[in-house]
Amino acid sequence: MQARGISATLDLGLGQLHSLVVRRNARDINPWARVPWADAPDDGTRFGAEMPPHLRRMSADFFCAPFVLDDVDGAPAHGWPANGRWSLVNDLPIENGREATFVLEKKVAGARVHKVWTLLDDHPFLYQCHRFTGGNAALPMAHHMMINLRRGGLLAFSPKLWAQTPASPIDAGAEGAHSVLHYPAKSNDLTSFPSRIGAVDLTRYPIADQHDDFVMLVDDPSVELGWASALRPASHDVAMLIKPVSKLPQTMLWLSNGGRSYAPWNGEHVGVLGIEEACSFGASGRIASTRHNPLTELGIATAIDLRAAKIVEIKTAMGALPSSARTPLRLRIEAETVVLSDGTSAPFAGHLVT
Repeated sequence: MQARGISATLDLGLGQLHSLVVRRNARDINPWARVPWADAPDDGTRFGAEMPPHLRRMSADFFCAPFVLDDVDGAPAHGWPANGRWSLVNDLPIENGREATFVLEKKVAGARVHKVWTLLDDHPFLYQCHRFTGGNAALPMAHHMMINLRRGGLLAFSPKLWAQTPASPIDAGAEGAHSVLHYPAKSNDLTSFPSRIGAVDLTRYPIADQHDDFVMLVDDPSVELGWASALRPASHDVAMLIKPVSKLPQTMLWLSNGGRSYAPWNGEHVGVLGIEEACSFGASGRIASTRHNPLTELGIATAIDLRAAKIVEIKTAMGALPSSARTPLRLRIEAETVVLSDGTSAPFAGHLVT
């Protein structure tokens, strides 16, 4: 689907954002990552039957429900929205743009799931809404945006209370898995996080070679719309993500830089940053996120209850712009405009996110 200056393509087989291209100044901006084996021929030794389907063509962004482990219903990692087949319901012109609706073939916790994409003329954002109808349980959820930072990146975020790693690395015990951050660890300063190589700056990518690490950033609840930006100075562009903090009160960072030497990764997944806007108790899975935990004790949600209303919606916006900046870019979000700290501005439809 497309509108003036932007196009997006969905992989219907897995519900993943195959491509999102913003066109500005006769240039295509496409900062998103895609696994290097996505188009490789099937290989049973690399892509075993036990592998979650989403890993086969993982790209750009996908929606997770539940986030990470489904230790209740046994769905593949990140749930059926990231692993199941979707169908197009409609693709319609709207005022100054286009809107498409897709439906997931499988239900999630008893809910029918629709994905609604909106593109607007001259807006550099894909507006996404995931709509759950008739659910019967609470689930940790997340958007799983992936950015190509092979040539480095400078990161900025809306206010965070702290950053923390889980009790152990996400691949703890796996042969061929390498991490550098300390587990568990916590810091109120994103520019100084404990690691095996000394304090590292989480606002600079990469922090090391040959590692995969996971860290959770907890949002300041006084902020209405949270945001993240990843400036790619060598590519002269910036990727952006905007979310409602009340629905998605954490930002998970997956720093994937060749730290997994086992299949299907084989050390080839290099220079990728996952920015995963979430409501989850880290990567602990569905059970831990829906029970009392250290975050819920502080009044911070770690799951979204589908029983709270007949229809529950999770909305975000992700996009990109050209940029010649050399320092991290902060965002000021207004009702109809996003203004970057270098003075760049772009139209924004706040009502499609809140």
